[in-house]
Amino acid sequence: MVNALSMITALSAIASVQAACPKTCSVGTASGGTCTYTCTRACANHAAGDARDSFLGALQARGYSCSGKGLTGVSCKKTANFGSCYDHYWLCGKNC
Repeated sequence: MVNALSMITALSAIASVQAACPKTCSVGTASGGTCTYTCTRACANHAAGDARDSFLGALQARGYSCSGKGLTGVSCKKTANFGSCYDHYWLCGKNC
């Protein structure tokens, strides 16, 4: 049998990790050969535009063909080495 207190503690720990690192940039649309991402202000100390700039810089540093779209968007050409659009996202928060 599983100890109920242990299960509650484990679930609480998982929930706190998820809440501590929310996705600030994630897929908006994935169609054809393009992945479009939208960044939001998921963390109080990280504006959507700042999140977009960090996410875009990280994608470009990996050699992906990505560019900024508006103030809070990112658009990437989907290539074989890029993989799934859903494999890429940006987190914010302490120790993320």
